[in-house]
Amino acid sequence: MEEKKYSDKDLRKLQLVMLDMLKMFDAFCAKHNLKYSLYGGTMIGAVRHHGFIPWDDDLDVCMEREDYDRFLQLWHQNPPEGYLLQNKENEEAFTQTFTKIRKKGTTFLQYESERGTIHTGIFIDIFPHDRIPPAGISRWLFQLKAMIFQLYTREFIPPKSGVVVRMFSKLLLLFTKHKHRMDVRKRLLKCLKKYNNNKSFDVADTSWLFGIFHPDSSTFWDGKCVTMRFEDAEFQCAPGWDAALRHEYGDYMQLPPEESRTWKHHPIVLDMDNEIEHK
Repeated sequence: MEEKKYSDKDLRKLQLVMLDMLKMFDAFCAKHNLKYSLYGGTMIGAVRHHGFIPWDDDLDVCMEREDYDRFLQLWHQNPPEGYLLQNKENEEAFTQTFTKIRKKGTTFLQYESERGTIHTGIFIDIFPHDRIPPAGISRWLFQLKAMIFQLYTREFIPPKSGVVVRMFSKLLLLFTKHKHRMDVRKRLLKCLKKYNNNKSFDVADTSWLFGIFHPDSSTFWDGKCVTMRFEDAEFQCAPGWDAALRHEYGDYMQLPPEESRTWKHHPIVLDMDNEIEHK
């Protein structure tokens, strides 16, 4: 289907819906004493623009695995009205290794293949962080397990991957059935949590599609979160935010070239008031 072009006015409406979702998430975390941080481009937006990057069409937060797991448990016990939680555990057709909060009664359809198979409401992303061992065989094994965990969660061959990774992934998917993949990924998830008690190890985001993991410094979560203005409110930000942004983006205060200031997710259908039916 041909990609529909949406206006700057549409983008701003989308951002305000996501802002309301972030406020709901922040209130939920405050109620249950959960630690989180603005993340990625959302963190850059807070620092550089005191709100959304003007052309940004998503919103990211991250949590240490302990808080992330507690958040999932508490949400399932008492989910906020008007929203739903989406991950591989509660929606097997979902193909991400992190969690989304979706707003009911809305649509943000990215891929035609998702139409009718999963809920495709406007979302915010929640990324879990684990600890990764130092360079050596332990780190290599961690990366391998993270890669297989991703593969069995997404259940498709990673795009833009090398020949060896593609061949290895194709063989794994060819010779394993869905049920077996789900059993293996549960065991692999335990492996990814193995080092979380060692706070001297680097922080890793094992959910990224490109690169398998994204290590920040070991001190990213050290200490109490700071608060940072984002639009018309204050939200949590990890104490190591500056080092993490420099690690990933370099001079993050520098604006990208004008031709790069575009929507990242390119929705096929964007609707603030209606949702597409799904199973």
